[in-house]
Amino acid sequence: MRELNSIKAAVFDLDGTILDSSGIWDGLGERFLVSRSITPEPGLSERLNLMTLPESCEYLRTEYHLPESPQHIRSELCGIIADFYRNECGLKPGAAELLTELSRRGVTLSIATAGDRELSRAALERLGLLELFSGIASCNEYGGKNHPEIFLKAASLAGGTPDNTAVFEDSLHAVITARKAGFLTAAVMDMSEPQQVALRNTADYYCENLSCYLELFRG
Repeated sequence: MRELNSIKAAVFDLDGTILDSSGIWDGLGERFLVSRSITPEPGLSERLNLMTLPESCEYLRTEYHLPESPQHIRSELCGIIADFYRNECGLKPGAAELLTELSRRGVTLSIATAGDRELSRAALERLGLLELFSGIASCNEYGGKNHPEIFLKAASLAGGTPDNTAVFEDSLHAVITARKAGFLTAAVMDMSEPQQVALRNTADYYCENLSCYLELFRG
C-alpha cells in the first residue's frame, strides 16, 4: 500500500472533514418540508446526501409536488445555510494544523465539496485557510461523489493525479468512488456517516480526526 508520507497532493472534502458543518446539511431537506407542513419520508437525508444541490431541489419539487421552481427551492435552502457558513461554521479538530503542516511540506491542496463554491470560499476565508488551497471543485459543476469526475478535477487543481494524491473524506460512498479511481483514501470519522465500520474497512487509512493524521505525518 502507498504511504501517506509519499503524496504530492491532497484533496479534502469540506463538510464533516475540514468544517464542523455536517449538522446544517443533515436534516436540511426535512426542515424545509416541515416549514410547509409536509411530512418528510424516512431516510430523506441519506437520499439527498447522494445528490448535488440542484438534484436535491428537483427531487424535493417532484416528489413532494411543490409549486415552487427548483431555483426558488434552492434559493430558500441556500438562505438557511448561507448565514451558518459566513458567520458560525467552525473547524473539525486538527484541521488547521494538518493543512498548515501539509502546505509547509510542499503538498498541494484542493477541495472537493458537495456544497456551494462561494459559501465554501467564504467559510475558509473567514477561518484563515483559503490561501492554503489551489482550488475548489464543486459537485454542482462536476457531479456527485458517486462518480470520479469531482475527485479527478480536484486533483488536477492541485497538480496531482490518482497515483500521487490522497483523498480525505468522511463518507463511505465518496471513499469507495475515490478508491476505485486509484486515489489513496484517508477516511475521517464524522457522525453524519452511519457506516463507520464499513468506512474503516474500505479506506486505506482511517482516523477519528485530523489530529491523528497530523501525528502520522510527523511520526
